Amino acid sequence: MTAVPSQQRGSLSKGLRILAVFDEKSPALSVAEIARRTQISRASVYRLAGALEELGYISRTERLYRPSKKVLMLGVAAVESREFVEHIRPYLDEISLALPDATAVNYGVLEGAEVIYMARRHRDDIITINLQVGSRLPAHLSSLGKAILSAMPPREAEGVLRTMDFQPRTTTTVTGADDYRAQLEEARIKGIALNDQELTVGLRSVSAPVFHGAEVIGAVGVATLATRADIETLEDHYGPILKSFVERISGEISAIRLDNRVPIYG
Repeated sequence: MTAVPSQQRGSLSKGLRILAVFDEKSPALSVAEIARRTQISRASVYRLAGALEELGYISRTERLYRPSKKVLMLGVAAVESREFVEHIRPYLDEISLALPDATAVNYGVLEGAEVIYMARRHRDDIITINLQVGSRLPAHLSSLGKAILSAMPPREAEGVLRTMDFQPRTTTTVTGADDYRAQLEEARIKGIALNDQELTVGLRSVSAPVFHGAEVIGAVGVATLATRADIETLEDHYGPILKSFVERISGEISAIRLDNRVPIYG
């Protein structure tokens, strides 16, 4: 392992001390306040805060700095990868029982313009598409991605859209940003996102976003064969059942207090 120079270690330590100084009672602080609380010189605070702002870990409004959503997501990532996945697995089983025609129930998170499958329950007797825990898909091909993006602040979702290439997989795959924006708006209004054979011919799905407090952290989706459910059945029957489970999931995960939790800022 390569040793980290002491100067770099010192800068990293100070940067972490700056991030740790924010809390629910002090969500926004000036350079002077940060310097006083951390016992770091104002000049160093100003320099390090600028670097953290450039990296996206804090934001500045006039003279006040505050932690960005990126800081929260560092903590949320730990929940997603360990504790939350353990919480969600029983719910996936319950959803599968409540919707016996479903071929798979999935939980996924967004990373860049891709969806990562974090937990999955599927029928062994039906082979539809080879997806495993850890599999990645372009977000525009998955109702999971559509659900997550629909629940994000529009400005952040737009940033993801700008990185998408919208390569089609079937004749029903959305191939343009404007059409995709319309789908996101529809999903935002309904609270569920639909996928009508956009990834694979013969497979439909519906997903709903999962929240930690006010922050969307992932989505749960149900897939089924097109021969078992038309798009109206997905929306009118599958959708309400899925939403009721996802509301329970969000309520449970929101009760988990993250270590060193900071307020959410977009």
